[in-house]
Amino acid sequence: MHLNSKQIEEVLAKKPENRYKYFIKTAYAEEEIWGLADDEGWLMLEVESDNVDAIAVFPNAEFAEIFKKNGDYEEFRVESLDLYEFVDWLEDFEAEGIHVAVFPTPNMQSAVMIPQKLREDLQTEFDKDTGE
Repeated sequence: MHLNSKQIEEVLAKKPENRYKYFIKTAYAEEEIWGLADDEGWLMLEVESDNVDAIAVFPNAEFAEIFKKNGDYEEFRVESLDLYEFVDWLEDFEAEGIHVAVFPTPNMQSAVMIPQKLREDLQTEFDKDTGE
């Protein structure tokens, strides 16, 4: 799904919790998430307030691209990951104490989530859709 510039602006203007909801719905609908990767792996952001590392994830390629450009991450490339593979990753993140920076904006505003909560919210979206 490609977004036009008006849609991108509207989504970026949302509060972090509303961008988080958008991420959950979009990731589930598209069955993929997006991030920035280099030869070492996916981009990790340092969350100073919590003193933890968080992997940066996005609902659409366009938002990852904007973050890359505005955040001066030119050495990274925008990559997609299958949603179900990402859910598997969440278990590893949990074990390693890594959080998830969901949908950071160019000014570094994001919903920083623990992997378990993110997994539960994706499961809730799945259950809604399947009527369970």
